[in-house]
Amino acid sequence: MQCPQCHAPLDDADKGPLVCCAGAARQWHCRQCGGLSEAFAFPYRRCQVCGGELVLRDGSKGPGAASLMAIRTAFEIELGGRAFYQRAAVESNDPRLEALFRRFAVMEGEHMERLSRRYHVADIPPSVPEFRVELAALFAGVEHRPQDADNLFRIAIALEQRAAGFFASRATLAPPGSAERQLYQELAEEEREHAQTLSDEYQRWRQDEPAAALAERALVQGRRAAAAAEPLNAAVLLLAQQTDPDRIALVCGEQLLTYGELRDRVARAAGVWHDRGLMPGDRVAIKLPDGIDWVVAFLGTIWAGGVAVAVNPQIPAPDWQYILEEAGFNVIVAESDADTPSPWRERVILVEEGRRAVADARPAAPYWVDADTPAFWCHSSGTSGKPKAVVHRHGFAREIERVSRERLGITAADRLFATSRLFFSYPQTNSLFAGLKIGATVILDPQWPTAESAAATVAKTRPTVFFSVPSLYRNLLHAGLAPSLVASGVRACVSAGETLPASLRDAWQAATGIGMVDGYGASETLVLVLTGKAGDDGLLPSPGVEVHPLDPEAAASGIPTRLRIRVSTLALGYLDRPAAQAETFRDGAFCPADLFLRTEGGGWRFAGREDSLIKIKGRWVNLVELEERLAAGTPGLLEAGGVCVPDQDGVDSVNLFFVAREGQAAEVERVLRERAAALPPYQRPSAMHAIEALPRTPTGKLLRRKLAEMIPLTGARLS
Repeated sequence: MQCPQCHAPLDDADKGPLVCCAGAARQWHCRQCGGLSEAFAFPYRRCQVCGGELVLRDGSKGPGAASLMAIRTAFEIELGGRAFYQRAAVESNDPRLEALFRRFAVMEGEHMERLSRRYHVADIPPSVPEFRVELAALFAGVEHRPQDADNLFRIAIALEQRAAGFFASRATLAPPGSAERQLYQELAEEEREHAQTLSDEYQRWRQDEPAAALAERALVQGRRAAAAAEPLNAAVLLLAQQTDPDRIALVCGEQLLTYGELRDRVARAAGVWHDRGLMPGDRVAIKLPDGIDWVVAFLGTIWAGGVAVAVNPQIPAPDWQYILEEAGFNVIVAESDADTPSPWRERVILVEEGRRAVADARPAAPYWVDADTPAFWCHSSGTSGKPKAVVHRHGFAREIERVSRERLGITAADRLFATSRLFFSYPQTNSLFAGLKIGATVILDPQWPTAESAAATVAKTRPTVFFSVPSLYRNLLHAGLAPSLVASGVRACVSAGETLPASLRDAWQAATGIGMVDGYGASETLVLVLTGKAGDDGLLPSPGVEVHPLDPEAAASGIPTRLRIRVSTLALGYLDRPAAQAETFRDGAFCPADLFLRTEGGGWRFAGREDSLIKIKGRWVNLVELEERLAAGTPGLLEAGGVCVPDQDGVDSVNLFFVAREGQAAEVERVLRERAAALPPYQRPSAMHAIEALPRTPTGKLLRRKLAEMIPLTGARLS
């Protein structure tokens, strides 16, 4: 079943009231400073600027308003609680307290995740960047004494008890049998459970034996025992090939680094971390442009036993705040600390300082662990909400190069170049990790990629294997730059990261004479688990990968189905996202939300995500196929994307957004309308919109939910 308002999938096991928060009012007015703020909710409904009370500008009345306000209030309390716990953990000098408060912050995050999934809140709201613990104390009615550890517990317990009392009192005021009464009763019960959990932990802490400390001690002992039996370090594995130490490992502009030099710098970087007190499992953010410093800091962290986390250096401030709160980094390596708020700003190491420290440090021995110890995180692309931190283990490095070697034919003689940035798992895995494990040369470019910059890098560095995404391949074709890649020595092209249209693949072949390899992978699997070459019937399982339909009957009947994918590089799971993890990681396999159709030859054809397979007038419509059918070969058209939305009468229909060459929008729309007229009525877009660019994630994936948000602003022209 789907939500009738926003088309989010409904959980059949959820018998509660259907309340959808998608499209709810998001603008707030501050009574004190008069400023405007935008989000679904704010901690304790307080202004981020002055701390004054926020008032919702509209949407506070009408049908369902009481239920919406109950959910907003729940988010306000959970956001405030999470911010309090995160700040208390950062500012605590007691490692036991830090671990406990991090657990409590996770608890609040898990509650918000459940609320978000159940009530269709598109994004978990942001926390206040400069959250003050005394604000939480004021809300809890407890005096804030910064140096009193017991006081932190009293604040936390009072927060949960006040929330439980608030929801319970609201439940008694709501009409008997109403949706809002049931919501308030459920929320009150959850807050009581939280308060009891905190009280139990407080008693354990006062007895000097917290449950968290016991669990951590047992975990460390287990890892030591496993590591003693089979010691492992992913960074060592990636650099362990008996490669000529003078062979070039990395190229970045005019900089060249041999394998011998790279291994030495990575060991020295580990020495820097040890000298600065980095403990096993501590998290290090690498917030740098692509380059040699990025690789040294990332692999050096893993070598030292830390957890490396790549961060987009151009990340928007709200997303950076979200990741900071989620991760609690011990160290951040960046070009600047200007966009990092306190208390994390004090943990930033500027790249120049780090470079000097590495040069002066003594090489450290690698820290040996068992295969399931976390080595690094990568973040999912965030097409359906906030990015999830995907936790990968040291054991990923054992077979990380197998698909590249056996399916893509990459050897130590190759030179690899990926246009996407290294914070994205696609280039990180297929160019950097696999390239180093094989002993190839990896080419890096700190520039944000464009067709022109990619072609210039290829001309200068002469790679033999080129990794990119369909949108950039399309731009290279439109700019007439595709043939120059072959002229510069490229022998193989790989596409992944988003759907590769058949028309684009054919056009690339015609322009370059090179057959493009189509790949499907994910942050959760690292490698391209499905690949397709010229002559293949769809996408085939890559070497070492097992693929089975989640619904065998649907697959046999020609109906799109999710897949169950097994591969040795599979992640441990998501950080602090139990509901999402249970949905995606099943019985040791990866079950993405993407849908696939079985081909006659036994391969798989991508049929879109669950949000791209929609029902119009009782008939299924695949938006991915519809976009390709309308857009393929249309003169002057650069790209197109569709989304399902209710029309003026509340009936679901398709809206098509398109990007045309300058001055050609009217002619492109005319051709699109002619093509649409030949389609069955249920497939025809009810409106078309010419826009400057399709909204995409930093990794290039189409954001359909952003298209839906643009419709009221576009002025639709109905067919």
